[in-house]
Amino acid sequence: MTTSDSNDETASAPEGFWRTGQADRLGLVVDGEHWFPAFAGMLAQARHQAIILCWDVDSRVDMHRPCEAEQAPCHLTAVLHQALERNPALTIHLLPWDFAMIYAFEREWLPLFSRPMARHPRLKVQFDDEHPLGASQHQKMLVIDDQAALVGGFDPSKWRWDRRAHAADDPLRRDPDGNAYPPFHDLAFALTGPICRDLGELARERWQRATGERLAPPGKIDHAPPWPTEHVAVALNDAQVGIARTLPAWRNQTEVREIETRLCRLIAEARHCIYIENQYFTSHRIGEALVERLQAEHGPEVILLLPREKDGWLERLTMDVLRARLIKRLRDADRHGRLRLYYPAVAELEPAMVSLHSKLVIGDNREINLGSANTSNRSMGFDSELNLSLLGDREESRAAIAAMRRELLAEHLGTTPAAVAAAEAEQGSVAGAIDALNRSGGDRWLEPLTVTLDPAIDRQVPDAAVIDPERARPPEELIDMFIEKKARRPVRRKAAGFAVLIALLVVIAGALKFTPLGEALAPGELLGQLADLRDTPGGTWLFLGLAIAGLLLGIPATPVVVAAGLLFGAWAGFGLAYGALVIAALTGFLAGHFLGSEALRRLAGKRLDRLSRTLARRGILTVFSLRLVPLAPFAVVNLVAGATRIRFRDFLVGSLAGLVPGTVALTIFSDQLLRTLLEPSPATIGLLALITTVFIGIGWGLSRWLALREQASGAS
Repeated sequence: MTTSDSNDETASAPEGFWRTGQADRLGLVVDGEHWFPAFAGMLAQARHQAIILCWDVDSRVDMHRPCEAEQAPCHLTAVLHQALERNPALTIHLLPWDFAMIYAFEREWLPLFSRPMARHPRLKVQFDDEHPLGASQHQKMLVIDDQAALVGGFDPSKWRWDRRAHAADDPLRRDPDGNAYPPFHDLAFALTGPICRDLGELARERWQRATGERLAPPGKIDHAPPWPTEHVAVALNDAQVGIARTLPAWRNQTEVREIETRLCRLIAEARHCIYIENQYFTSHRIGEALVERLQAEHGPEVILLLPREKDGWLERLTMDVLRARLIKRLRDADRHGRLRLYYPAVAELEPAMVSLHSKLVIGDNREINLGSANTSNRSMGFDSELNLSLLGDREESRAAIAAMRRELLAEHLGTTPAAVAAAEAEQGSVAGAIDALNRSGGDRWLEPLTVTLDPAIDRQVPDAAVIDPERARPPEELIDMFIEKKARRPVRRKAAGFAVLIALLVVIAGALKFTPLGEALAPGELLGQLADLRDTPGGTWLFLGLAIAGLLLGIPATPVVVAAGLLFGAWAGFGLAYGALVIAALTGFLAGHFLGSEALRRLAGKRLDRLSRTLARRGILTVFSLRLVPLAPFAVVNLVAGATRIRFRDFLVGSLAGLVPGTVALTIFSDQLLRTLLEPSPATIGLLALITTVFIGIGWGLSRWLALREQASGAS
């Protein structure tokens, strides 16, 4: 399927759908205790072709808990292999996202099925990197023989399995390394029927885009469609289902925003209740649609179930701030008191929380939309996403949608769907039913979500275009966001200076090695003395102390990092240099705080005034930018940061993140330079040339880029 084909066929589908079609059977899969065995069971029934699209995968994750290996294989690799052995005509295609390095410590680096002892000729594994820089392949689907499919928010990875009770101390909720993790809630659709042919086509198109290989459809299948009978109940027969996608503009792929279009229409058409469960809530277009409905005199009630907060500090300082801004807009618009915000609570779980991962929007009983897309800007236009909608086109389907909503509320409230239905009938609304059943004595309830926004943090966090982009941004726009026009000339000089420094070091090294200058200066003896310093007892601590002292006295950071790389190698050198930089930065910050702004101003005048204003404006991001592309000396930045209103936490976080890239680059370069001097060979010289070319290209390219941006800004 080509992009033009998809556009032509979309024209005949209802607004916001790529295609619509029939599902012979459809069921709602709630939580991992049902999804994981359903996934394994459907794979076991595959005969010709199984395609798995996912954001994450862990080959060691247990699909059945408790594990009873004598009855069925437990971990994912064994499940895949058993399916292939039982079905000799079957080929499994697994396509996870080729993840960003920010997730490196959360992911399995070398899956079992990629190792020689566990490979299988009919298990095809590729990692999908066909997306814009910073985006991800986030579609999550298993499609079997174009007959059956699982589509939702789950990945076959760790930290996803949980029982529906979400008990605080469930002993089975452990990752492959044996570590416990907090409760996890997610959803998916299981379905069979003609619509699965369209899902198979979509999966094969994604495989071709990522790998270049065109997969043939499985052909005519003469066996019954697989269904995970034990784990998923059939909620509806002969269901009308719509397929909606998000695809970013990328190479020959045109932008597709079907999910956003569909959700906005669903919200606009709702008359009684909009029910949302979502991991994120930052989409400004979804927010605008909800604001309009809340302002309407006879609009629907809006019920939002969100996580209490995000799991990591970085997301709390970014996505949670964007969420708080959007929620404030909703509360300001809620003039009729129809907005409800909750997070799922479990007895004895605090301070941990339920990781609410579902991506669900229900409009009245007319439509239930779920899949991989968060209600965030990037899910609406930047990442690749896949959602399905069950359409309430007849009485039976509307009853099924209502039953699904009640099933979810019953889980969160610790009651039964029948009790939720009775409360809705008695109270006359979904919100009224929640109020009546909440805190009714069980160990589950919906806690009102209180969102506050620290004004100091709000000032520092940029708008969603930087943190939660809805499209790929040209690099020049990012330059405009982080580097002011008047600051570009110093940045250009420093970038060009970096390129010249790298080139000069290589020239000096060559002269010492291949000219008489080397014999006169005896660099080998000098390097031997440096090695003696490194190897003497306490030499490492001596270097660390000297490096910290030098940085505090104003020695530039670059020679300190280069020396660490030459003396101790790439990785040990990085650790020492990074440690010295961080300790010196914190010491300088405290010294600046002690001296105060007036003392520093008397010492250095207007230059520090300008830097102080810059630091006070954006906090974390400004410190990060100054570490990445230093506009002022290292020691000066530390002192001024301490003397200004910037928080210690912001300075620490910005420094820890911003010091990494340059320190890694310089220690790797220094180590390779020394290796080439000591053991010149085609391999060491070639690798040094490659590293040098890359670093010079980065420095010189940034310099030229900023020069062009400056010219363009002047012309405009």
